[in-house]
Amino acid sequence: MLLTTLACVGAPTDTATTDSEPPPPMEHLFSFVVIADPHISTGVDNQNRLAAAVEWVNQESVTEPIELVWVVGDIGWGEGLPISKELLDELIVPYAPIIGDNEVYFGDGARFDEIYSPQYKVLEETFDGWTRGQTEVYDDVNDRDMVLQNFAFSFRELRWVGLDWCSRDDSSLYSEFAELHDVDGGTFPYFSDELLSFEATLDESVLMFSHHPMHLGSFDLVEMESITGVTSQQQVAANWAGHIHQTAEIDVPEGGYTSYVTDATWDDDNTVRVVRVLGNGVGFEYEQSLVVID
Repeated sequence: MLLTTLACVGAPTDTATTDSEPPPPMEHLFSFVVIADPHISTGVDNQNRLAAAVEWVNQESVTEPIELVWVVGDIGWGEGLPISKELLDELIVPYAPIIGDNEVYFGDGARFDEIYSPQYKVLEETFDGWTRGQTEVYDDVNDRDMVLQNFAFSFRELRWVGLDWCSRDDSSLYSEFAELHDVDGGTFPYFSDELLSFEATLDESVLMFSHHPMHLGSFDLVEMESITGVTSQQQVAANWAGHIHQTAEIDVPEGGYTSYVTDATWDDDNTVRVVRVLGNGVGFEYEQSLVVID
């Protein structure tokens, strides 16, 4: 197992609680794990890699307080879609599945909803403040029906927001890019309402998860202006994503956050991201490590 420690992101530790008192020290509260792009379709190699990641989380959670796993898209499609859920159901901690562009491109958008709706029900019953966006949405701009997956919940004074920015374009090129889905019932209205309605009392207390990284390149300039117009008004910590099959950190200063991209489990190194959440009653910080699973 190879462990790489990354930079910490979060509220500055020199922020004072009053004009004369320093803030309390940060303490490790718990951890969560990000798994990206398992690509469970045909064959067993990718299944074995995901199973190894699941086993590692289960073993590590005995000594490390891992309390949640996010699986950020391209989880499975075709005959691999139900298998992907069977593998993830072996986790002994709750997991939150995000839909990816491959599920959509290969025609499994509605089937993803069918397969993973029971897991969304688990999240609803496990965490407070559960909301789920409208699933069946008509895109009157492009004259098409969509099945979207947007949801959020509260846990340990944090707001966790899962977002479906996956394009519903039929072309192999444009399907790789993100879309706002800024239509009635779409992702952007849900995102805006969710973030702006959350009463954040602590710094860095809103966490965003998506398949596509929320930075320029996934989105165009106009779309990014819409996103950062929302995030700049909230105590946003970061965006955790996958999609590009490599590890990256992309700062979005105008939005007040960084997008942390985790490498895919299915190719080259089998990598997962461990995020240690630290808090002091004023705000949160996030220490991150990349783990390569043998």
